[in-house]
Amino acid sequence: MRVASDFRELARRALSGKWVSAVLTTLVASILGADIMVNGGSSTSGITNSVTNVVNRGNGDSSYNGILSTMSITSLTYILGAMMAIVTVLIVVGLVQYVIGSFVSLGLIQYNLDLIDGKDVEFGQIFSKASMFGKAFWLRLRMGIFTFLWTLLLIIPGIIKSYAYSMSGFILAENSEMTAKEAMKVSEKMMAGNKWRLFCLQFSFIGWQLLCILSLGIGFLWLIPYMNAATAAFYDEISREPLN
Repeated sequence: MRVASDFRELARRALSGKWVSAVLTTLVASILGADIMVNGGSSTSGITNSVTNVVNRGNGDSSYNGILSTMSITSLTYILGAMMAIVTVLIVVGLVQYVIGSFVSLGLIQYNLDLIDGKDVEFGQIFSKASMFGKAFWLRLRMGIFTFLWTLLLIIPGIIKSYAYSMSGFILAENSEMTAKEAMKVSEKMMAGNKWRLFCLQFSFIGWQLLCILSLGIGFLWLIPYMNAATAAFYDEISREPLN
């Protein structure tokens, strides 16, 4: 049974000579709204934070309040209108990213699976699951709803369920005939006894993550493809195990 270091080694071998392709493919996928890491938050969280910052800045900054007090009603109306327009655009962009990112996420998964298998990979693979748009969107939404509902009980059950559902995208990417519900059920069975192994794999990157933070986030351009490839190697192994 392989451990975290084995999966990292498999990922490094697969990425050898293909780092530039992996970095650019993952970067574009993230811009399009894909979930770029297993168990990671939706990429629309960045959009949500932007919206929150805009609103909070307009509401709570004392310097803003001082300026507003000297402005005419007309000027204030224009500013509020502009702020609402910006917020609306950010929300629309976030929603578009969420929709497009659903099938791009599956395409990125396929890219990493092919990478681990030693096959030729190319940037265009992130669009290879566009025909599965409906299933991909429903899977993303369904996983989010179920994980959220479990989190309402307590944080720990929510985390456990997020790990239970974590292989759903991989399963659907390889089995296009499945429904989102079926993919999630298979993922739960597949992850029985493997949740701790995935946690250990993810935790093994903590040192690199800290270094990436110190690099002002630039290092994540390389770390995220590395983590994705390692996770694909993890899935490749457990998918060969008989389901209970």
